Amino acid sequence: MKNPVIKENAGDPYILKDGNDYYMSATGGAAVSGIRQAGFVMWHSTDLEHWSEPVKILDFDDIPWAHGGAWAPSMVEKDGYYYFAFVADQQIGIAVCDTPMGTYREFLGRPLIAKEDYDFQTIDPCFLKTDDGKIYLAFGQGKCMMSEIELTPESAEFVGPMECLSEMIYRQYSIPTPAEIKSVYNEAPDLIKIGDRYLFSWAIYDVLDYRYAIRYAWSKNPMGPYIMPLDYDHDNILLQGMNNITGCGHGCVTEYNGEYYVTYGRHRKDRTRNFGREMCTEKIVFLDDDHIIAIPTASE
Repeated sequence: MKNPVIKENAGDPYILKDGNDYYMSATGGAAVSGIRQAGFVMWHSTDLEHWSEPVKILDFDDIPWAHGGAWAPSMVEKDGYYYFAFVADQQIGIAVCDTPMGTYREFLGRPLIAKEDYDFQTIDPCFLKTDDGKIYLAFGQGKCMMSEIELTPESAEFVGPMECLSEMIYRQYSIPTPAEIKSVYNEAPDLIKIGDRYLFSWAIYDVLDYRYAIRYAWSKNPMGPYIMPLDYDHDNILLQGMNNITGCGHGCVTEYNGEYYVTYGRHRKDRTRNFGREMCTEKIVFLDDDHIIAIPTASE
């Protein structure tokens, strides 16, 4: 891969694989007014390296409750419809379209998850679709909650228990819960099935911190328990910066031609301009059955 794959100031990518096509949306790339971002764009690719020009797919002018802070989207397909979860004003909304490139329609008329619903920041949604067609949604900064969700073009409803995935992680460090320790879990959950297990990855530290990085854990079941592969020879760091590459976090793991890749945002070399980010993709190396790593490559 030649990095960056997206040179525009953007980060927090999510990629939906749909057959041989890949659709990516992110924080950034849309019209900006002051510090307010007006919506989201979508890129299309067939190889994770060469991406189309961005296309506007969701405009906050069409959503009365959404004003700014367009962050960290996620996508999933069900029964021929594409569902787009997004952040606006630190709340999670949901929209739908019958084609992945939009234009998407917000259909609840309110946030799916409002900021007052939980005692942590309700951002960073991530869909997981299992082989039997069930769909789950994980979300949260400081804590990570997850539940199965039922979707139709007119409704979105959580069903079953709401589990705290971050509590599973803290427990393995013998840290009492509730806890919010940024070096253990901060934000940006991502979930994908690899083989017969589910890979849960997330960001540690803050996006402006040079130590922003990605940890991971495995489970046989989508709702956990997720176990970090920690031992005396390994830390569970999937991706972190090195040398003059910093801020490698908030990633999305995707399969391409039988291999797995992580696409993520990282600091541009010139960090004087609002800590601009570029989006990059790295191949994941399986060191053994449990331990994986991706090494950041230099921008060309």
